[in-house]
Amino acid sequence: PAPLAAAFDRAALGTSAQLVGIADRMIELTAEYARQREQFGKPIGSFQAVKHLLANALLKVDFARPAVYRAAWSVAHDEPTRGRDVSMAKAFASDALDISARVSLQIHGAIGYTWEHDLHLWMKKGWTLAAAWGDAAWHRRRVSEWLLGPPA
Repeated sequence: PAPLAAAFDRAALGTSAQLVGIADRMIELTAEYARQREQFGKPIGSFQAVKHLLANALLKVDFARPAVYRAAWSVAHDEPTRGRDVSMAKAFASDALDISARVSLQIHGAIGYTWEHDLHLWMKKGWTLAAAWGDAAWHRRRVSEWLLGPPA
């Protein structure tokens, strides 16, 4: 099972890296939209609530990115903590994607889910990848078993 575990970890790592990239791209699209879309005579990006939503999403992406880098290093060097590191990266990246998609759709409104805007394509791809190679909950269980041992 060691080669299968290594292949699984590589696939989960690659998916994690894609999730971070997709989440980052959705935030970029949304920030650009917020700068252009006006409400009450001002760009919606000037409203504090919109700024806070985007900042929270970006914070999740910024927490996930180093976890993905660490997992990549662990995979490249075949570290004994490889499985734990990959699972941490996948859980963080899935969470970053989830909040980025939610925030992006909230700020865009209904246009974000129509064919008129590309946001829906990024969200659907991200949601699919977040579920691939184990979802966030599965990877959190894997980390907890690595740290605490199997459940009693």
